[in-house]
Amino acid sequence: MRTRFVKSPGEVQRIQDAQAAPAFLDSRAVSTTFLTDPEVVVELLPPPLQPASEPRVFVAVYEISDSNCVGGFFGASVNLACTFQGEPGLYCLAMPMNTDTAIIFGRELYAEPKKLAAIDVEQRGQHVRGTVTRHGITYIELSVALEGEPTEIDHQAITHHYYFKHLPSADGRRLAFDPQLVRVTHTGTTRQLVRGAATLVFRESQHDPLIDIPVLEVESGAYSVGETHTRAEVVATVPADDFLPWAFAKVDDYSAWLPAPAAV
Repeated sequence: MRTRFVKSPGEVQRIQDAQAAPAFLDSRAVSTTFLTDPEVVVELLPPPLQPASEPRVFVAVYEISDSNCVGGFFGASVNLACTFQGEPGLYCLAMPMNTDTAIIFGRELYAEPKKLAAIDVEQRGQHVRGTVTRHGITYIELSVALEGEPTEIDHQAITHHYYFKHLPSADGRRLAFDPQLVRVTHTGTTRQLVRGAATLVFRESQHDPLIDIPVLEVESGAYSVGETHTRAEVVATVPADDFLPWAFAKVDDYSAWLPAPAAV
């Protein structure tokens, strides 16, 4: 008798095939970009990533109806424009998901900063609204007032997304190894697109402090339908001690549950 905890060679191959070429299908997304304080971008980007020419932040809330690796799910992302070795890319600050399967896949494989959240994308007539809620706080709320009807297109775009793969040491005092800089290449195809005026709200959350990023100028928004295929590689290694200040961005603030200091 075999248990399912130990995989056969054929089962291992099927799992690795999904890990090597994830496909996220039948997506619908509400998105926008905004300009922020360039000094904040410099603080947020761990070396060796560098700021892009403009301090632009990309925000999206979406539904993936199907995939070849984790089924369907709702998700969101907040990405900073950056460069690596002179090439443009995106550094992900937050990527909430609404299923544990989607969280585990992306955190283990790519080191995506995923957390469990309640996420919704709702369309009512010419208005689309995306929300992300954790710990009872809707800390991301994005709305787009659509201008016209969706246009049928077949546009492909390739973008590079960057994540740092690291783990805490078992003693809780350091990192277990020097973090790896992972570059994930996204090949996205947009099938339908309609643009509109966007409204973006970040709300105060101790565990998800996106409100610390100043929203200086919200640019146009969009509602799109399409799919994305990804693949990844490790492109650099960074010293653990140097990376430590950025190592807690993808977890909740564990110190919130410490007992209050004793009165003196």
